[in-house]
Amino acid sequence: MADPDLDLLFAAEFPPGGVLFANADWHNAMAGLANRLWCLQDWKPAADRLMARNLRLGSPESPVATALVRLGRQRARNLFDIAQALAALGPGGRLRVAGRNEVGPARYAKDLAAIGLVPHATSKGKARRLDATVAGPLDLAVWKAETAERPILDGRFVSAPGVFAWDRIDAGSAALAALLPADLGGHVADLGAGFGYLAATALARSPAIVRLDAFEADRPAVRCAAANLSAFGARAQTRWHDVTAGVGTALYDAVLTNPPFHEAHGEDRSLGLRFIDVAADALKPGGRLYLVANRHLPYEQKLQSRFKRLERLSEGNGFKVYAAFA
Repeated sequence: MADPDLDLLFAAEFPPGGVLFANADWHNAMAGLANRLWCLQDWKPAADRLMARNLRLGSPESPVATALVRLGRQRARNLFDIAQALAALGPGGRLRVAGRNEVGPARYAKDLAAIGLVPHATSKGKARRLDATVAGPLDLAVWKAETAERPILDGRFVSAPGVFAWDRIDAGSAALAALLPADLGGHVADLGAGFGYLAATALARSPAIVRLDAFEADRPAVRCAAANLSAFGARAQTRWHDVTAGVGTALYDAVLTNPPFHEAHGEDRSLGLRFIDVAADALKPGGRLYLVANRHLPYEQKLQSRFKRLERLSEGNGFKVYAAFA
């Protein structure tokens, strides 16, 4: 798949000095920068791609000459990433912010201007890049606070802007939670746990659960889940993990999932199908999968092929909930 925003980020020359890349993902031009490049990435699949190429993840100790930001769909995360990039630049440092047109990169020119920068825009294909030079100190406190954790739902949970359905209970997860049995026990996994609502519901309802592993690819969501599940002590474990890479075989007595069906730039039904395969592999013989999906997603054939028995527990309000038995 073409990445016009990445192409545009790396289309200009790099001056001598360090380079920071926020919301980083691999581009072939990075090979020539590897010895002076630092990458920031909270999405585990992208972080794994970078680590597989031996690129450094983390922040530099000294100011860099160039800072890159790849814009995503979530404004709070984007402003936080821009703040991290600007904070890493020394005087005279160069900022490059690029995004696909669909995420609205033009609007960030106003944000940069509001803190005293003079952005220059370059458009090519389906992406736009903003370039600006830092002349002196900038007040970035508000942007850095954009993704701070905060209480939600009358203080029952903590979450943060940028996390999926960050300030509410996702309707699909609520539909699944309402139908979870109280007799879950042993070892349980929540695949794609978000900020931990479904896991917390299962642990509270089923005291026979010895341990629940909450797998989530988004690191800020993992931090929120860890806080929300802390009351359950050693019964709850949070894991920053790419579920599509698998979670092991024959480990769990039950698996819960509200699988994603969107990747960065649109619907990707293969994600949910992969989650079903991973769940099937991870269940012990006789184990149970509880899954919720949007009504239009065609998961039935995959579920029937991977499980001995399939039950539709409910269908309505745009969702269908299944129990599948290994």
